[in-house]
Amino acid sequence: MKEHFENAADRPRQRKKVNKDRTIPLRVTQQQYATIKSKAMLAGYSVSEYLRRLGIGHPVEARFDKDEKRNLVGIGRNLNQLAAKANNGFFYHKPIMEVLEQLKRILVK
Repeated sequence: MKEHFENAADRPRQRKKVNKDRTIPLRVTQQQYATIKSKAMLAGYSVSEYLRRLGIGHPVEARFDKDEKRNLVGIGRNLNQLAAKANNGFFYHKPIMEVLEQLKRILVK
């Protein structure tokens, strides 16, 4: 699905690919990693990009506001409940697809 932009200013800018040839070893606990990973995900970045931006002083903001986060948490709970039902032998295709469509609409923003 290609997007149509009315003018060039609305198009996302393409960045020049820069070869990242240096690594920084970093040891963290499982809990610290989970926290970093979830914050990176909420900001819409990989863990590497999230830490890179923090390290060079770029502001990193959550991609979702409080209402959207609450909706995502609710959808996650619904998916977990549906997965538990499916694991117990109950599988209803329609509710799962409805939840997934709802999640897609939120994430497409």
